[in-house]
Amino acid sequence: MAVLKKVDVVTVGAGWTAGILAWKLTAAGLDVVSIEQGPARWATPDFEHNHDTLRYMIRKAMMVNLSKETWTWRPNPRLPSLPIRQYGSFHPGQGIGGAGIHWAAQTWRFYPTDYQYRTHHIERYGEEKLPEGNRIRDWPLMYAELEPYYTQMEYDIGITGNAGNVNGEILTGGNPFEGVRSKPYPLPPLVASIPARMFTEACAALGHHPFRQPAAILSEAYQGLALQPRSGCLYCGFCTRYGCEVDAKASANNIHMPVAMSTGRYAIRTNSKVLRVNTGPDGLATGVTYLDQLTGEEHFQPADIVILSAYTLENVRLLLVSRDSAHPDGIGNSRGMVGKNYTYQLDKSVVTGVFAGRRFNLYMGNSCLQDVIHDFNADNFDHSELDFIGGASIACGGGERQPLTSTLSLPVMNTATSGSNGDEDDSGNQGQRKRPPVATEVSSLAGTGSEWGQAWKENLRQNWDSYVPISIQGESLPYEDQFLDLDPTYKDVYGLPLLRVTFDFHPNDYKLYRFIAARCREIMTQMGPTRMTATPELEPYNSYTYQSTHCTGGAIMGSDPSNSVTNKYGQVWDTPNVFVTGAALYPQNPGMNPTGHLLAHSYMMGDGILDKYLRDPNRIIG
Repeated sequence: MAVLKKVDVVTVGAGWTAGILAWKLTAAGLDVVSIEQGPARWATPDFEHNHDTLRYMIRKAMMVNLSKETWTWRPNPRLPSLPIRQYGSFHPGQGIGGAGIHWAAQTWRFYPTDYQYRTHHIERYGEEKLPEGNRIRDWPLMYAELEPYYTQMEYDIGITGNAGNVNGEILTGGNPFEGVRSKPYPLPPLVASIPARMFTEACAALGHHPFRQPAAILSEAYQGLALQPRSGCLYCGFCTRYGCEVDAKASANNIHMPVAMSTGRYAIRTNSKVLRVNTGPDGLATGVTYLDQLTGEEHFQPADIVILSAYTLENVRLLLVSRDSAHPDGIGNSRGMVGKNYTYQLDKSVVTGVFAGRRFNLYMGNSCLQDVIHDFNADNFDHSELDFIGGASIACGGGERQPLTSTLSLPVMNTATSGSNGDEDDSGNQGQRKRPPVATEVSSLAGTGSEWGQAWKENLRQNWDSYVPISIQGESLPYEDQFLDLDPTYKDVYGLPLLRVTFDFHPNDYKLYRFIAARCREIMTQMGPTRMTATPELEPYNSYTYQSTHCTGGAIMGSDPSNSVTNKYGQVWDTPNVFVTGAALYPQNPGMNPTGHLLAHSYMMGDGILDKYLRDPNRIIG
């Protein structure tokens, strides 16, 4: 095994959080190396001609290669697990920039009550309101502590949107429920799609508070922290699952990484798979062992600080497989906390309306052309008389409807013969036969395979650009019977155990969804479609249908080692020179995309390492 020159910091992965930390740490004079399992990827030349739906959307060219490694899943601890052999529920990426290359770029600030979730709900409703078997925790930090980092992040990368609460002043056009912000967004929002405007009119008529989707996609040229100005969005329609050819969509590889590289202190080693974090006799990390996947050679990269900055599931697996005499159950797992509090996202298209004869041009733009309401998100509405806690974002109007996937959500013409999602409420307009369980991203048939021949062609001809879904992103709470651990049976191509995901929806999820689905149906009815299909009830979780790549938890932050894996800076309690970044730190997942917080928290972590940890290395930050 080749032993390389020691560096100050080694990161596992070269995505969003690694880029932010490399920028901060190299500016302070530290040498940083990122070990990335995927290839190099930059806007030029890699994204110049990447409008290839078959390659990127269907065949998942930017995602982890499932023939080499995957995950296993089971709905509960009583059942056996099986490997995920094709992409479905979530899509972890690889390559420089990580998921920040192919993400949708919806960028949020979590609510102040999200950070004090347990305390807030007990104080307002009593502890008996919390669902049975929960592992709900307060975060070890407050919104006010993170607010300056949210603001710096938004201005560095150029977030677009309308602010709703600037220094306590509620502003028209923004989210009136958001936490107090010190500055408005640096850029105006992206343009609204036609369905987004229809959604806003319907919501306003119902007394709700619609606003534009905040996004990490430039609405106009902007430089911010980047070495050179980035172009505004072209609304090309190839965004989620694709790289941006003009760098309008923010990612570490068009902002933070080039700045870090310009110092001469930052390097990225691509096509290199980290196998374990190495530790010494004192239990501290000494570096990482990785495999050069092009040559087959193993290398040891020594470092004073090891940062796990890969995707949530890989960060947790590396903690668990990095075992020695000092860490017999894995790094961070001296109290059995690694893998706990795994959560996901209640992400569904709830109702779809067909507006016969209308054309919405939804082949353009991206998901951030949508409008949103948060009237029923978090605790923005009174739950006193409801049988659940939590809430969800409700949105409508996203674009990027591409040729090969344009009919995935297209309602069938004749629901009586071709079915839809059932007719639980006896409304008569949803059909009597449930659709078959088809993985929607590999199907291209109206009604996901239940409509054929002339009927399918006629439906496609008339309505491919005439239908509009309303979607939700709901909270996901942690429970004792949902967690991550090493699978005892299945291994990857490197001989390491696969990570096993134990997860299913719980009663609180079903009740929350039922309530939110009814609100979505009210909005769609107000929008006045020719016909609509709805899914009023949540079905059990499955691994074969794409829902969200918002896997969170498993290495949660907390106030002490008895309830968490790390402190508020992501510093591992039992191995103080190891830090974990990203959504693995979340005690539970709020009802919106998780990326905004993890970006802001990476700024905070960088300051914590520089201003606190390096003053007294190898000790827990006080």
